[in-house]
Amino acid sequence: MEEKIGVIHYNTADNNLEEFFSWCSKNDVYYAELQRKDVWDEKIKVDEVKKLLDKYRIKISQISCGNDFLQKTEEEFENQVKLVDKMCDIIKELGFNQLRIDGGWPKEGVEEKDYKKLIMEGIKKVVEIAEKKNVYLALDNHGTVTNDYLLQLEIFEEIKSKHLGANLDTMNYRWYGYPVEKLIEIYKAISPYVFHTHLKDGTGSRENYKGRVLGQGEIPITEVINILKENGYKGVWCVEYEGEDKNIGYEKSFEFLKGLFK
Repeated sequence: MEEKIGVIHYNTADNNLEEFFSWCSKNDVYYAELQRKDVWDEKIKVDEVKKLLDKYRIKISQISCGNDFLQKTEEEFENQVKLVDKMCDIIKELGFNQLRIDGGWPKEGVEEKDYKKLIMEGIKKVVEIAEKKNVYLALDNHGTVTNDYLLQLEIFEEIKSKHLGANLDTMNYRWYGYPVEKLIEIYKAISPYVFHTHLKDGTGSRENYKGRVLGQGEIPITEVINILKENGYKGVWCVEYEGEDKNIGYEKSFEFLKGLFK
């Protein structure tokens, strides 16, 4: 089976959606992760996005919802649930069925002791929606809350839904502060739940983090790919690059990844 190589629109050199799709096509990459703002705002119509997808033969691997369940009020919390609900409808209208969701971001007025409760409650609510609408939700390991892989595992094991899984960002655990030596253990623990990947390389954590071309940083890319394959992963291998000179960095990352799949 031919491997599905994709790219995340975030952080590429081309911000215009048609320019981005054209660039994907030129690089023989036909799967893309988009952001909410790419497909839904006051200026963008879903029909226009569908026409561009058809024109460039691009398939959406997932859309980033951009939700945040760490809210100060019940009203703000429920608005985040409604946001995920709306994005479930939009991605289905586009002909696809996967969203990337977040747990939330620390903020003034939300106590750390409440993080897990709010995230768990929020994800339970949106999973019920996703099950009814046949949409799959990939929880990202992102930021300073859901990069805690033990929290991720607790969420997956408590909710136990085939419509909830992980978006595995290979670099973010390292960015969060886990040592390189711990990464294989983390990947093995998360791998049974993985719906989607962000193959990202780099060095260091937090303020010392630097993005690198795949295969040129600290992340054991070949090993994580093997771990996922051993667990039956058949999804998109989505490249994300956060270094300098975006086009060259992405092209070299694609070259590295395609070389692994020969």
